[in-house]
Amino acid sequence: MKLTIFNCSPKLGKNNTEILVDRFIAGFLSQAGNQVEVYKLNQLSSVTEAVEIFTKADIVLVALPLYYYAMPGGVKEFIEALEPLAGKCNGKKVAFLIQFGFMEAVHARPLEAYFIKLTQILNCQYLGTIIRGGCDGLSSGTGFNYQKILAGMYRIGATLGKNREFDQSELDCFAQPELQQKRGK
Repeated sequence: MKLTIFNCSPKLGKNNTEILVDRFIAGFLSQAGNQVEVYKLNQLSSVTEAVEIFTKADIVLVALPLYYYAMPGGVKEFIEALEPLAGKCNGKKVAFLIQFGFMEAVHARPLEAYFIKLTQILNCQYLGTIIRGGCDGLSSGTGFNYQKILAGMYRIGATLGKNREFDQSELDCFAQPELQQKRGK
């Protein structure tokens, strides 16, 4: 299976999205016969080039950070440029990765719903959304639950590489906590 990944972080250099994508790729490639192409959205010559790459891909993972409840502007521009493909992406499989600093997965759920709707408009098969909060500090190697987060990304990549789809229960478990627990008195 050949997977095309768009790293949509606007940051240059090593960043949290890239660290998660790298671990996902390691898991995905642990399954024989898999191939990956990775593109940094901010390093492509134009959004038109990104759309051309998307058009040619069979399976796509769009990975991005969540900034203050919103996706980066470059991701919005990319999605808007996909408009001519509405209803024409028969058979293309699309997945998403949303990472952010807040601990609770609930912060990414509206964006997840948006991505589900986007895949419907494009007539793509929605594979799922990997949601992970608590990613502050990953690029320094000191983030909260650093090893646990990286191990989870590896497992999710391996699952996709082996089964050609995500395990929703695995995604749900990885996204925890959904809400922060209230502390007792």
